[in-house]
Amino acid sequence: MGYELHIIRKVDWENDEEPSNMTLDEWREYVNADPELEFDQSAVAGEYGEGLCEWNAHPTEKRPRYRPWFAFYKGAIDAKNPDEPTVRKMLQIADRLKAKVQGDDFEFYDEEMIAEVFSPVLPKQKQVTTSKPWWRFW
Repeated sequence: MGYELHIIRKVDWENDEEPSNMTLDEWREYVNADPELEFDQSAVAGEYGEGLCEWNAHPTEKRPRYRPWFAFYKGAIDAKNPDEPTVRKMLQIADRLKAKVQGDDFEFYDEEMIAEVFSPVLPKQKQVTTSKPWWRFW
């Protein structure tokens, strides 16, 4: 199991009662127009359906062991455990499709959220306070 992000046009990704107006044909058209994306024709694609594609232009210096993928499912485009460059690509896709990016916990992603999620948290430095300068302790 992993954490997924979803490119959606509805109120939230889990709402099955609200119809999505994003279609598989629209997704195919987008993928065919984006030279960085390529439909996966392997057996793995069969598990996810015909809307599965790989992102071939993931930055090489931080390239994961596998190529990130996007899968069309029930009117949404999903990615499992995306890293920072993949989330940025999802924002780019969402912008072109007039959609938004939402996580499994219903949070919405934008540049500010990416900074919050992926920026390293530096530990606070411990402040040493003394009543005398350090050279006068001896």
